[in-house]
Amino acid sequence: MTARPIQTGAPVAIEYLETYPNLIHVCASWSFGQWGCQSDGSYEQTTREFEAATKSSMPLTLIATQDGKPVGMITLGEHDFEGRPDLSPWLKSLYVHPFHRNKGIASLLIEGLEHEALRLGCKSLYLTTEDAKYLYEKSGWKEIDRVRTPYGEAALMKKVLPTIALA
Repeated sequence: MTARPIQTGAPVAIEYLETYPNLIHVCASWSFGQWGCQSDGSYEQTTREFEAATKSSMPLTLIATQDGKPVGMITLGEHDFEGRPDLSPWLKSLYVHPFHRNKGIASLLIEGLEHEALRLGCKSLYLTTEDAKYLYEKSGWKEIDRVRTPYGEAALMKKVLPTIALA
């Protein structure tokens, strides 16, 4: 997909997880460790979700790599919050490894996912976040409600995607 230089160091490449099946277990570990173990999930179920990721439909997962090592991920999925089954699709599983945070990688992943959502014909996206509201607001997301998730109080956010393809 793309490779862009980040503040310092080697460029970060944003690719489809489907291209790197050897990284499925890395993504599953990150996701399960961050969210799944707190919401009665299982590592096996989390792994199956990433194994199902493709580039032609949802779920679609993008992986960020730097110097050939995974540094972050993000997923476009049909559903992510049981409290609002009427909303779809969702930006979910945005994760950047702690060693690589505050370098713009999360913003690159969000931008990449928005491009993919447009490519798949999505008109808007939703997400919930307990602690990253301002990161998403910088990318044009708007809070539309406050909700309770398994992890606590959260912002329910929406982004209407542009009708013209992003540059």
